[in-house]
Amino acid sequence: MNRRLIAHALSITTLLVTAGGRPRLEAQATDQQAAASPIATSYRLAAGDVLDLRFPYHTDFNTTVTIRPDGRISLVMIGEVRAENRTPVELAAVINEHYEKVVRRPEVSVIVREFTPQKAYVGGEVVAPGTVDLRGRVTSLQAVLKMGGLKSSAKLDGVLLVRYSEDNVAAVRKLNLKRVLEGREEDAVLQPFDVLYVPTSRIGSVGRFVEQYVNSVIPRSLMFPYNMNTVVTVK
Repeated sequence: MNRRLIAHALSITTLLVTAGGRPRLEAQATDQQAAASPIATSYRLAAGDVLDLRFPYHTDFNTTVTIRPDGRISLVMIGEVRAENRTPVELAAVINEHYEKVVRRPEVSVIVREFTPQKAYVGGEVVAPGTVDLRGRVTSLQAVLKMGGLKSSAKLDGVLLVRYSEDNVAAVRKLNLKRVLEGREEDAVLQPFDVLYVPTSRIGSVGRFVEQYVNSVIPRSLMFPYNMNTVVTVK
């Protein structure tokens, strides 16, 4: 098989392999690969993920990078690229687009070498506030139970779910765990970086809540993306 055919075969292949006990996900930005691998097109990169970038025709560009807390990576010749909240396929396409301006046929592969732990934060009137690992499907009530359950002072019909999207934007959704416990309302499924807050009374100012609670209580070492400039909307 000649070099051209080998390159074509590589460009339409997505592999899920194992290295050192950790899953690795390799993605090429092609229509064939997107159709063949729902994994590569569904997982969205997060701050703390470690990526291998491989250039078959430009090996000098090969590198391993960690997505920074601001969601970006830095690459030689093209500078900073936003990686967070993109799939490996989408990131490969963006990198190719940048490198095509300076080299021929970049055809980068994006490999997720290490996945950052997927966590949500549960606080307020729960027994043991802190982070909960999101392994599989975890609802808000399940997360509360993982934190030891509710205190007697908890206001079940005023729970707040803060969900970060990107570009310093977050939305607050009000949950009624009382109705969930009664079976009258479906529980919310948590996503990475969600903040679930159980108050003692109804929150008057959501913006002030985010400023005083989310930004001051969540440890910075968790690399949750919220900051003082986060724009919050109420659903």
